Amino acid sequence: MNKVKVAVIGIGKLGLRNLNIWSRLKGIEIVGIIGRDQERLQEVGEQFGAATFTSVEDLLSQAEVDTFDICTPTDTHAAFVNQIAQAKKHIICAKPLALTSIEAEQMIAICEQNNVQLLVGHTLQFFPEYVNAKEQFEKGAIGRPGVIRMSRGVPYPSKDREWYTDEQRSGGLFLDLGVHEFEWIQSTFGEVQRVMAKHVKHTQPNEKPIEYGLVTLRMTDGTIVHIELSWAETKFRSSFELTGNKGMITYNHEESNPVTLAIHGDVSSVVMSKSMLRRDPFARQLEHFVDCLTGKKNPIVSSLDALLAIRISEAAIKSAAVGQPVTLIEGGQVK
Repeated sequence: MNKVKVAVIGIGKLGLRNLNIWSRLKGIEIVGIIGRDQERLQEVGEQFGAATFTSVEDLLSQAEVDTFDICTPTDTHAAFVNQIAQAKKHIICAKPLALTSIEAEQMIAICEQNNVQLLVGHTLQFFPEYVNAKEQFEKGAIGRPGVIRMSRGVPYPSKDREWYTDEQRSGGLFLDLGVHEFEWIQSTFGEVQRVMAKHVKHTQPNEKPIEYGLVTLRMTDGTIVHIELSWAETKFRSSFELTGNKGMITYNHEESNPVTLAIHGDVSSVVMSKSMLRRDPFARQLEHFVDCLTGKKNPIVSSLDALLAIRISEAAIKSAAVGQPVTLIEGGQVK
């Protein structure tokens, strides 16, 4: 079997993580690494035994490549996708797909026109606790959903990652952090009908800045979802509580047995062993992408799913700005 030839764009945290995974996967050849810092780029190239380039054009002219893995800030995604799609190479792109839904629509269209795959890195679909919860819900474990609570918090971006706090580059808290939950929610519970959001920023001289967001979604079936987002933590945290008329599934990242299924009327509850969480979800995601590239599977997360998550993020940003709910029509577009 011919190896899939992969080129990675970006040598930051995400780029290095993916390079480490690609280097361990069977059937993969890293044919190039693209970066701007030439000294650092040379070090990374030597580490992975791969050729280095400073532009997509240079790589395309000197190496055979099947797919590009874009691991760069969000504001660069559209230009890279357009360039690579026109070269008729497949694309793996970090989430969120784009800064705006209009950009995302254009990116999807150019990939379709050039018959190339556009795979977006919404990793929650590969975390076993989220996969298990979705399967349990689809099997009817909690019955008809009522109220869903989700939470995700991380420390405020450090100085070497300041682009995250620049809304012109990352989209800010609701897009960069919230898009995780927004994609998973709409893929699990269906379309969002209405969005209400609050956004609090605390920036004072000589004090560490913090940001906090609270989003309430009303789904088309009447389910209510509360999502708490925070750039104000000392360490990573995430949790969810999926409640229905028959039971509840809960998850807390910090607990030793983080996933629990409790059924109404039962004395005991079913606890999912932490051992199920040990397999690297990022490796599972890239393995899945290889299966998609080689025609073995269809994407778990489509580019349309990625677009819908951006539309929910945009509705949250608008709601927080105007202080009013924002209604979405079919397809997640703002009414």
